[in-house]
Amino acid sequence: MKTAEEHFTEEVHNSIKHFGRILKAYFRTMSDPNLETLLLICMAVFLGADNVYQVLQVLGLPKTATYDRVKNVSVYYWREFMQNHLYSLAIPLLQERLSKSDSTSIRDGLVLAVDDSVIARMGTELGYVWKWLRYQLKRVTNGQDVIALVLVIDDQIIPLDVRIVSKQGKNLKTKPEIYEEMLAIAKARFTAAGIDTSQLSTTGDSAYLSGKIAKFCQGESETANESDTNENSISLPDETSEPDTTTTSTSSLSDQPDPCTLPILTGIFTGKKRYVFEIDGKSQKAKEWCSELEDKLAPGWGTDNQPVYRTKAYSKTFGQVTLVFYIPKGKRAVSYLVVIGTPLRSSEALHTFAFHHRIEEFWKLLKDTFEMGDMQLRGREGAHACVAIKIISYLIVNMMKQNLRKLKSFKNVTINLLVRLCPKFVDMQQILKEHFHDIIPENYTLDKALA
Repeated sequence: MKTAEEHFTEEVHNSIKHFGRILKAYFRTMSDPNLETLLLICMAVFLGADNVYQVLQVLGLPKTATYDRVKNVSVYYWREFMQNHLYSLAIPLLQERLSKSDSTSIRDGLVLAVDDSVIARMGTELGYVWKWLRYQLKRVTNGQDVIALVLVIDDQIIPLDVRIVSKQGKNLKTKPEIYEEMLAIAKARFTAAGIDTSQLSTTGDSAYLSGKIAKFCQGESETANESDTNENSISLPDETSEPDTTTTSTSSLSDQPDPCTLPILTGIFTGKKRYVFEIDGKSQKAKEWCSELEDKLAPGWGTDNQPVYRTKAYSKTFGQVTLVFYIPKGKRAVSYLVVIGTPLRSSEALHTFAFHHRIEEFWKLLKDTFEMGDMQLRGREGAHACVAIKIISYLIVNMMKQNLRKLKSFKNVTINLLVRLCPKFVDMQQILKEHFHDIIPENYTLDKALA
């Protein structure tokens, strides 16, 4: 019977081979030494190496050649990888989960969550470094702001679209505009794969909610219609063609909803107190509605005794919406969620929005476990490389976690345990030398490292 160390070692070997094929298929023009160096740096998270220099120290790679191999990847390739190629990893998993029962889908969440995070930076030669507001520190600090759209499936967090935000250049986009573009790409990619996006939900805080986002979720935006046009140009299976309506009466057709206005996604967002909503003919700010409706909050079905109140409302900015007023656990003040698209029940809205914190967990893993802030390469190419390498490292470890959890001894293993604990029981340097023997020097000792 294999020991836990043997299972872990075997999974490391499999992950190197698997992601080697994935990267080779994408970076087709990259030479084998450059590709192996990139994969090796991603795997070096198991050595406790957080940046390229630490990899050089531990494995004795040539300094100049290694930096060049990483930084010479163009911004175009990094952007395409982080904005489009990640879908090829997520779509098969999503298709598999959607093939299961409805109850499984509800438990899984199936949420597209958006949020940004600031990576603290002080260097003046690093790309995309400006002053940003960090909500955790509650102050403005220098750094790089990165926005991510992730797919949450139960306990898995899979990045779909990751972008570094710029404050310089022409036609700069706001967060809601970037978010809308992300959703449009997600809709096009999922629909082309035969996935109905109306089965998914999207969540975000109030910074990402806008009138255009509301129209997109409701299927009324120009971006949504343009993506529909692009999808129609793709040859789809016969099942997607419209049914024959030649024998349908005119009256029955008038009762059918316009397919162009069917909800594309169900959006659930936190609302600001200054938003104005009209409820039962009365219009006032959300802050006043929270105070006025507080007495109506009561535990509802499926809300786990959490006081809630649900009502329909109208906003000049967002159109027809559903508002769910509730008191978050551990707090006294009333908050509310804005539900756009399918009018969910209170329990459904709260359950779905509960998955939103997973994207915060994603950023925490990248910053704490994978030490994203410790990798600092100069220029725009270096900035994209720093983010992309950590994303690849995360994907590798996440895949290992899911595979190892099938074993009894790894049933409750986490990404943090895989990175921090498991490598202490196996010789990771020996494993890496077996796969990357062409670029790792032989007989590299501590004496040479100190020299």
